[in-house]
Amino acid sequence: MTFRTTVVGLGLVGSSIGLALKGTGAEFEIVGHDKDSNAAKRAYKSGCVDRTEWNLINACDGADLIVISTPLAGVKSTLAAIGQDLKAGAVVTDTARLKVPVLNWARESLPDTVHFVGGHPIYAPRSFWQSSREMVLQPETPSTELLAGAIYCLTPGTDTPPEALRAVADLAQAVGAKPYYLDAEEHDGLVAAVEGLPLLLAAVLQVMARKSRSWREMIRLSGADFASVTQLLAGDATDLTKRLTLNAPNSRRCIDTFLGELTHLRELVASEDSEALQEFFTGALETREGWTRKQFEGESVDYSGIDVTRMMFGDMFRPRRQKDE
Repeated sequence: MTFRTTVVGLGLVGSSIGLALKGTGAEFEIVGHDKDSNAAKRAYKSGCVDRTEWNLINACDGADLIVISTPLAGVKSTLAAIGQDLKAGAVVTDTARLKVPVLNWARESLPDTVHFVGGHPIYAPRSFWQSSREMVLQPETPSTELLAGAIYCLTPGTDTPPEALRAVADLAQAVGAKPYYLDAEEHDGLVAAVEGLPLLLAAVLQVMARKSRSWREMIRLSGADFASVTQLLAGDATDLTKRLTLNAPNSRRCIDTFLGELTHLRELVASEDSEALQEFFTGALETREGWTRKQFEGESVDYSGIDVTRMMFGDMFRPRRQKDE
């Protein structure tokens, strides 16, 4: 029987996952679904999936592994829609930016015969950094390399069987990423600082510019600096809202911390304390350099806590040997 993987949501990440899995050369079927028929057609024509299904239930029918790669706002309804129609033993995962609410939704919607593992791939787009670390803004297209070397967060539930976790770890490794195991609450606390807060800053900066009496002149003078800071403000307003409200306690904590630092910086500027300001920026620059080096040049991480060498489905994601070998 052919192993079947269904990818629900054929945007950049979902399509790249499908493309990378097909690139392994393994013999299994990849079915795609997206409510946007144009996105589904693009994914099929680009070779990201073997076939597409317009109907969500049909797309997941008989699937051994389901990857929900929709925006956070759509994960709950997707789980509710497919929950009672999945085959026993199926494994479901997602790629959303928050994990606590998603795990709760999975517990509400999935039967005991279906297993869920939260997933969140952390990747840097190919166009994001050059060797000089100068940011460039280019549109991204699905690629087998999108998740190569990326950290792939895995947040299992307390009752997740080891074989289900290994199946999703297998998926992460198959697309070239590194499985990283952590608690869902810890994940969401960290994400509030490195994803939620930057989003808020981008929004505040854009709103502040819009409310300025000189906004027309500001548009003329805004260049790469303004564009790079505000580029996070993209996507659907509903999804952006849920990323903050569903993680409200952590979001509020990060805002409070930021306001404290900003107030301190305001005092330094108001007092024209050049020595203190230089010390502030020196520390920030040094931290940034170290942070960037570890993030993009690679930092050794110990994944030995859970054995992901042999997976639930054996060599399912491994290339088949040629007949003459």
